[in-house]
Amino acid sequence: MMIVLLTTHTVVVAQTNSTNNLEMTLQSAIQRTLTNSPELHEFTYRQQALEGEIKTASLKPEITAGIELENFLGTGDVSGTKDTEMTLTLSSVIELGNKLNSRKVFAKAQSTLVEAQKQVQTLDVLAEVTRRYIDVLAQQALIDAQQETETLARYTYHAVTKRVDAGASPVFEQQRAEAALARARLDVVTAQQTKQSMIKSLAIMWGEKDPTFTGVKGDLFTLQSSPSLTALFNTLLNSPNLEVYTKESRLQASQVRLTQAANQSDLSWTAGIRRINGIDDTAFVAGVSMPLFAGNRNIGEYEKQRAVQGQLQQQKQTATQNLYHQLNMALVARNNALLNVQTLQDSIIPPLVQALELVEQAYINGRFSYFEWVSTRQELLNAKQALIQSAKQAHQRGADIESLTAQPLADANVTSSSSETK
Repeated sequence: MMIVLLTTHTVVVAQTNSTNNLEMTLQSAIQRTLTNSPELHEFTYRQQALEGEIKTASLKPEITAGIELENFLGTGDVSGTKDTEMTLTLSSVIELGNKLNSRKVFAKAQSTLVEAQKQVQTLDVLAEVTRRYIDVLAQQALIDAQQETETLARYTYHAVTKRVDAGASPVFEQQRAEAALARARLDVVTAQQTKQSMIKSLAIMWGEKDPTFTGVKGDLFTLQSSPSLTALFNTLLNSPNLEVYTKESRLQASQVRLTQAANQSDLSWTAGIRRINGIDDTAFVAGVSMPLFAGNRNIGEYEKQRAVQGQLQQQKQTATQNLYHQLNMALVARNNALLNVQTLQDSIIPPLVQALELVEQAYINGRFSYFEWVSTRQELLNAKQALIQSAKQAHQRGADIESLTAQPLADANVTSSSSETK
C-alpha cells in the first residue's frame, strides 16, 4: 500500500514514463526515495532488533547445574574429606500464569507497532517528496511565464524605441522600457536559480547531492475535483495515522497481561543426588519453593499499566479529532485553490490577454500612454503567477490529504461518488 499511495498522483502531475533522461517523473522520484531514504531504512534495523527480542521472549527458563560440598577440610571428626558429602543438583523454574506466551505476544505486538510506525513515516516521506516535486514543477511554469514577460518587455522596448526615434514619445519612456527589460531578464535568471535549488532539495530526498536531472515532467494545470469531506473522514478511520494508535493499544494490552501474569508466583524446583563418604552411600535429594504473597507486591505496577492503557484510548480520540481538523483545513484550502484556478483560467486571464493586445495597438497608434501598456502587461503577469501558485497549492494540499488518508484522491473520489449514489 505504501508504494502505491502517492504514485497515482502521477496521473495528475506527471506521466510515469519519460523519454527524456534529464526530466524526472514523480513515480521515479518516489521509487528512489523509498529505496534510499535513511528514515525508512531505520525501521529495518528496528525490526531486526525486535526479532531478537521475540527469540529471547520465546525461551523457557534455563536449567542450572550445581555442585555442593559439605563436611570437608574441617577439624576433629570432620577433618580431611572422610565425611565429605557431595551433592549434584539440577534446578529450574516452572513458570505459572502463562508467562511464556505473554512475553511472546508482547514482543510480537512491538513488531506490529513498529510496522505501523513505518507506514506512517512512509506516508510523511512520500508527501514531502511529492511537495518538493510540485515545487519544481510550479517553478518551471513560473520560469515560462517570466520568459514570456521578458519577450514582451523586449518587444515593448523595440516598439518604444521606434516611437522615440520618430519623435512620437519622450526619451524617458525608452529608458523606462530598457529598465523593465533588464528587470524581466533578472526575474528569469532568479527564477532559474531558484529552480536549481529546488531540484537539489528534491534530489536530497533520496540522498543525491549532485542531481543528474535538470527538471521534472508533468502538467501543473491538470487537476481533479476534490472528494467530499464525509468520504475523507470515512477513509481516515482505516489510515495508518490512526492504526498506529490501535497497535499501541494492543501493545499496552499485552503489557497489562504480562504484568498480570507476573502476579502468579513461579515454582522453583531442585533435584539431584548426594554422595555421603562417611557411610559410603548415595541418596536422592529434591525440593520445591514458591514465594509467598508475591501477588500483592505487583499490584502497583498492574494498576499503572491499566492507567496507561486508558490514557492511550484518550490519545487516539484526540488524534482522531486533530486529523479530522487537518483534513478539513486541507480540503478547504484545496477547494479554494481549485476555484482560483478555474476563475483565473476562465474569467480573468483571457480578458487580460485581449486587453493587452488592444492597449498595445492603441499605444502604437498613439492613443494610449506607455504606462497603460506596461500596467496591463503587469496585470497579466500577476494573474499568471497567481494561477501557478493556485495550481501549486491545489496539488500540495492534495498531497497532504493523501498523506492523512493513505489513499489517492482518485480512489477517494470514487468512494465519494459511490456514497452519493447510494
